[in-house]
Amino acid sequence: MKTRITCLLGTFLLILISTQGFAQGSVKQTVNVNGQGIGGPLVSQNGAKLIRTKNGITVAVSMPTPMPFNYLYPPGNIFQPTVMAGSPEVFTGWIFFFNNPDDCLMPNACVPPPPGTAPPNDFTRAQGGVYNFAGHAASGGGSLNMVGHISVGEGVFAGPSTLQNTYGAEIHVAIAPHGTLQPALLPAQFNTPIGSPPFWWLALFLAP
Repeated sequence: MKTRITCLLGTFLLILISTQGFAQGSVKQTVNVNGQGIGGPLVSQNGAKLIRTKNGITVAVSMPTPMPFNYLYPPGNIFQPTVMAGSPEVFTGWIFFFNNPDDCLMPNACVPPPPGTAPPNDFTRAQGGVYNFAGHAASGGGSLNMVGHISVGEGVFAGPSTLQNTYGAEIHVAIAPHGTLQPALLPAQFNTPIGSPPFWWLALFLAP
């Protein structure tokens, strides 16, 4: 019931922001969700939506909830030392942005640098960063729906810059699996990163 209520609230938030955004001159983009990994199999056709306005961006991802034991689990890290399959499982949503994608090493084909990568990298070249936009627990089966909004200038989780160029930024969206819910790690398990592209479900929004 709690998961269903969360999904319904997320859908309502997206509809509300969409309605307000279009009145303010928004740009809406829809792309597929693929994974796990860059170039991975299609998971949800047109399952990722991005709404761009002058004040920020709104992201919504809808995909089948991965079934425990039936996908790749990332190794643990400093935020979450162990990752185990179970039910319910935790998933978090991440936005990687590049304000000036023309300045990436490969223009308009930006690559988020791994943590600790020395500059120059595409974050420093293109004034980029990363945000956590959502996180919750879900049981396998049904739909995994994640919705979040990032405002211009909002503080980043990591990276040298905040979101500024909402209409021209290249946006990468990642859904990361954390394995079974671990109460001892809450609330951090819902807003800290884990894994890397081979373990994430991904959606790519190029600058319109």
